[in-house]
Amino acid sequence: MADAKIRLFDDKPRSYYGLSRRAESIYSYLDRSARPEYAKIRGMLERWLNRLPLPKRNAVISRIRHRGYGSAEKNRKFNATFFELFLHEFLADARTSVTVDPDYSGKTPDFEVIEYLGDGSNLSYVVEATDIDLERGTELERQWNELSAIDSLDELPIREFSLFLTTSGALDSTPRKDDLKRTFMELAKKADFEELLTASCREDYNFDDAPSATFELGGWKATGRLMPVLPEYHQQPDGFVSIWSRGADHIDDIGRAKNRLYDKAKRYKNLEHLIVAIRCDYSNLRLEEVLFGRGTFNFYFREIPNDTSPLPEPYHGQNLDGFWCNSSGPQNENVIGVVAFRGVHPWSLSDAEAVFYSNPYVDTRMPSWATEITHAEYSNGEVNIVEGASPSDYLSDYVVINDRSQ
Repeated sequence: MADAKIRLFDDKPRSYYGLSRRAESIYSYLDRSARPEYAKIRGMLERWLNRLPLPKRNAVISRIRHRGYGSAEKNRKFNATFFELFLHEFLADARTSVTVDPDYSGKTPDFEVIEYLGDGSNLSYVVEATDIDLERGTELERQWNELSAIDSLDELPIREFSLFLTTSGALDSTPRKDDLKRTFMELAKKADFEELLTASCREDYNFDDAPSATFELGGWKATGRLMPVLPEYHQQPDGFVSIWSRGADHIDDIGRAKNRLYDKAKRYKNLEHLIVAIRCDYSNLRLEEVLFGRGTFNFYFREIPNDTSPLPEPYHGQNLDGFWCNSSGPQNENVIGVVAFRGVHPWSLSDAEAVFYSNPYVDTRMPSWATEITHAEYSNGEVNIVEGASPSDYLSDYVVINDRSQ
């Protein structure tokens, strides 16, 4: 008997047409939105789900389905699970046979792929997914606390102003809503709308002089400035009052990415044909630093006073601290390639991008798609990116929507 279809979303009436809140999980919003474009996304995810083996379907549902707004961890699980669903669709076509969660002596990478080549031979490889953009543990909870705090400011009953927020530091717990809202409500009450509107229209107006207030909790700081909103654009009851930007914090994204790759290489060290698929928003340059080493800028300076002899030209170098190679030589040679996907979200798959980096220190045949999509080629110690097909070209089923304002 054929497997019964398992539903990821209930078939129920939906009446909410507004936007997602910042601290609302993706699943929660998809499940309650009545907007037609998100109904299409729900349908796509249901079809993707039911192309998986039955045990995997149950695992997917248990990981990402939930009631209410969810949590930071629920959102992380949704992103990671959606990426696996996407990869299954990307890898499974007429040329391949894909096994989900194959068992290698107790280790279960995400996919085993057998590709049937045009010359009658087969190519076998394993694909393991990871999301190097996702935070973990305390860092993730702090971000969620901040999103929840900003959501509470959208409840402020001020329609004639927008509140431009800049935040910095770590928020270990969600502030009391009343305390946070009071700070900026009092700011709005003191501001004269007409006076501020007239001032903001002057050419010499400096936004730094706008009325402002700051709320602090522990090491977290939120500074808000008021900007008048023309009457015809006054905020709607379900709109966003606050416009938010995160202050610049140093994040070692290269180190974090390498650690994720190291974890995968170590876990599957006995597999010789491993490809790691990463979901990220890193630029090509940042990915090259992850894989080949951080770039350095070397220059010369005069050690002898009054020396006027010409100095050699500055030059760019490369530190030997990449995933493929370090100061001891090539490493992680069980990983034959890394494929990086950008923009892989349920609502923007038509704009997703991918670039494949083969391991330059191994001599093995790569999948056909590895050179069909955008990929890296190596020559004379340089990395050259060759433009190729889009990931969406490998999806037989995906939706295109114009409204991306989740």
